[in-house]
Amino acid sequence: MRTAVPLLAVLLLASPAAAQLPDHPISNATGTLTAGAEVSGTFSRRDDTAFFNYTDYDNNALRMARLRLMTEWRPHAQFSLVGELRVGSSTHAEVAALFARWRPVARWRLDIQAGRIPPVIGAFARRAYGRDNPLVGVPLAYQYLTSLRPDALPAIADDILRMRARGWRPSFPIGSDATAPGLALVSAFHWDTGLAAHWSNDRVDLAAAITRGAPARPVTKETNTGLQWSGRAAVMFPAGVTLGVSGARGDWIDQTALDLRPVASGVSVAQTVVGADASIERGHWIVRAEYLHSTFGIPVANDPTFTTPLTADTGFAEARYRFLSRFQVAARVERLTFSNIKGTLFGGTPTPWDAPVKRVEGTAAFRLTRTIEVRGGYQYNWREAGRVRKLGFPTLQLLYWF
Repeated sequence: MRTAVPLLAVLLLASPAAAQLPDHPISNATGTLTAGAEVSGTFSRRDDTAFFNYTDYDNNALRMARLRLMTEWRPHAQFSLVGELRVGSSTHAEVAALFARWRPVARWRLDIQAGRIPPVIGAFARRAYGRDNPLVGVPLAYQYLTSLRPDALPAIADDILRMRARGWRPSFPIGSDATAPGLALVSAFHWDTGLAAHWSNDRVDLAAAITRGAPARPVTKETNTGLQWSGRAAVMFPAGVTLGVSGARGDWIDQTALDLRPVASGVSVAQTVVGADASIERGHWIVRAEYLHSTFGIPVANDPTFTTPLTADTGFAEARYRFLSRFQVAARVERLTFSNIKGTLFGGTPTPWDAPVKRVEGTAAFRLTRTIEVRGGYQYNWREAGRVRKLGFPTLQLLYWF
């Protein structure tokens, strides 16, 4: 957090300086080049035992600083280049987004995007950062690490069961023996590479994409021979009600792991995700809910009869209430469950392939200026396995954006 914390402290303690900071995106005289930024610092207790909030790249979503720099160059009214650079407290600088956006017909709200593009599936992934997320934490579907790894595979069903509640550092006998985290159901922290189309009017919003990776495994270069197909359709009703459905399917296992053992006939190596989302925005209230069902096809090398995919179901509901122009409160409840498999462990009885998790979180926020916000809250987690099964986290987050 060395980069963002001193800057945020200056923003909060030096109000005259804060008043002079940009409070809207910066653009050149002709308006063809626009730049914006977001600086965030998130603080909580250490978690070296349960790892409830760890993400890929070994980040803790409740203990990190991030700098995001966003730019758009529009050389033509119907064409633009969009990029985003992210610098985190424990990662190197990353080009998180870099794509061309083209509107073929000016009067139509149809955009074609090519490059490292925003996600299509689900609703939360497009509002996962900063002020767009009303709470400090990230929903389980988009953050919690399961025990699955794209570069290492099980030999028998017991290899999967041994890794329950160990998503921050799972290991399997076939493939990479390097230490690495598992996968969330859908990655909210990385965007995929490919082509997307988006069309909307006052009542309907449609999007579809072809990309290289899978919902849990977005990539910038090929890791296998498959492609991901994804899409979302939403209908906007009067009184601020939106209902959406989405789906995606793509191969999630690296070819280097698949080449080590032949895959049995009838065994899929794809991840399939289907979901539904809803939101209501009325007055001082915003209420949102989302459900995702994920299916991972996985080969078990020494058991060709193991052809049942691993499934997971998760959902959350959240609400935000702004009772004054500078104050708001928000809360989220959620649950993540897993399908049963059978091995010799646990007496041979069917057991969830990973440990189910529940989470509740509440946050109160105060806006110091139009673009500086302080948030404080508390998150509590329950899990049905692991060394630590219950753990709470006080949270503090500082945000500045323009």
